[in-house]
Amino acid sequence: MASDTDQAINPPAMLLTGASSQIGAFVIPRLVRAGFRVFAVSRKGRPDGFPSFDQVEWLNADEALDVVNRCQYLLSAGPLDLALTFLSSSKHFQKAVVFSSSSVETKQRSGNRAEKSQIQDMLVVESKLKSVAENFGSKLVIFRPTLIYGCGLDTNISRLAAWIKRFGFMPVNGKATGLRQPVHADDLAVAAVTAMLSEEDLPGVMNLCGGETLSYSDMVCRIFTAFGKPARLVRLPQWLFVLLVKIAGMFKSGRDINIEMVRRQRIDLVFDDQQARQLLNYDPRPFAPRSRDFSLPDFE
Repeated sequence: MASDTDQAINPPAMLLTGASSQIGAFVIPRLVRAGFRVFAVSRKGRPDGFPSFDQVEWLNADEALDVVNRCQYLLSAGPLDLALTFLSSSKHFQKAVVFSSSSVETKQRSGNRAEKSQIQDMLVVESKLKSVAENFGSKLVIFRPTLIYGCGLDTNISRLAAWIKRFGFMPVNGKATGLRQPVHADDLAVAAVTAMLSEEDLPGVMNLCGGETLSYSDMVCRIFTAFGKPARLVRLPQWLFVLLVKIAGMFKSGRDINIEMVRRQRIDLVFDDQQARQLLNYDPRPFAPRSRDFSLPDFE
């Protein structure tokens, strides 16, 4: 990083992909406070209700290609292939922090072809990112977070929350004892900025988990609590739940869930993030969501 005086004259430029994602929503204010000029890349543009910062310019991917050579830093909170496109487009990036997913470790043997194919593609892109960074002399850190929540833009925990709000109950696979480590998007934003500012040689890949390990059932119960609702879990035998999911899959509205998702409710998805805790002072919060964690935060 440049000196404080240099930054005041010519602040370091950050290219941020996935700017309107959950991580993007929390990381932009933190990047601004850290002294970065941010080129925020998003297909959707600045979300409604999101504050307008003088240091932030919103661009689409094509527009961002015109400024890529002005940026010294890349933070990817969006698709991996877009991160690869930008990292490959410029030798000016001193450091890149890229968010992948812990799913690359858990879904490689998935019985769902689409899931398995998606994970294989992600691993290929991760490998290409490492190769490009090495060839260009850029420092690269790939983060693999667990289940993300924080402002209602994810397709996992927020989907459960939407079901609970609408129906007041949640079907689960038996006792649903599989362990989970949900992580708040703002904790990931803190980790990203810390890694970006760090002068240490960081590992190329690090896990980022939430501050608490709990069963799938307990995680769902916490979501009920967030909305002030009594926890009503309908515990179905796995064979019945799988059958119902197969039937629902015949209809467009039921295609967001597959039988592998049901089976994983009994499987532990637990990771070790000690490297991040030691090297980045990463200290994520326990899973105690509130209703406001399922909508865009109030930044005023």
